[in-house]
Amino acid sequence: METTHQCSFCANGSEPCLHHIPIFQNLENEQIQEVQRLIRQIELVPGSVLFREGDRADSLYLVRKGSLKLVRYGSDGSEYILDTLFPGDFYGGDQLFLSSVARETGVAAEPLGICMIKAEELQHLILQKPEIALKSMTYLNAKLDQYRLQVEMLSTSDIQKRICMYLFERYRKTGSTTLHLTQDDIGSALHLTKETVNRKLSSLKDEGILRVEGKGKLKILDMAKLEAISFES
Repeated sequence: METTHQCSFCANGSEPCLHHIPIFQNLENEQIQEVQRLIRQIELVPGSVLFREGDRADSLYLVRKGSLKLVRYGSDGSEYILDTLFPGDFYGGDQLFLSSVARETGVAAEPLGICMIKAEELQHLILQKPEIALKSMTYLNAKLDQYRLQVEMLSTSDIQKRICMYLFERYRKTGSTTLHLTQDDIGSALHLTKETVNRKLSSLKDEGILRVEGKGKLKILDMAKLEAISFES
């Protein structure tokens, strides 16, 4: 289920949440209010689709709360998670000045709050405030580094190390030692079967590195060990 409306906070400026979005940080209040007027707020329940692969890419989607999975589907219907976006992340920045289509499907991983800005409207603002474009480029460069790490993870033959790298990167992105991940999520991201993930998580649990706190919830107990396994040569 999806609901769309003008953000009540952005409409009256009572809560300038855009200050927490990296590409809009350091803008003057007047400029923030200008951006706020362009925003439409979208609320999605878990499992809802925000956009589909092949849809016209004509908007910037800012994650305000929750998390957004970027996925592709195999010919057999298997889901492969390419990335997960968290508050402060955005999707569509690399397509602002190009006529393009979405290369992934965006799915709400949990209750999701999105601030959407039409690309055409944002383009006009960028022409007045070029630093927004520069900040977008900085963010996208950081994403490229992240995707390089993802390639490294997938090419790692040591399955336990691959899982540890993924969990450590998830911690780095969220800043929390409590990770909201199912075994299916981990398997989809790392191209592993659920059985393999279950077996390796049990091993990490036995080593005291993490604790399973119910379905879809892991707690990292020994960050030093997790990091050591992730980056051992």
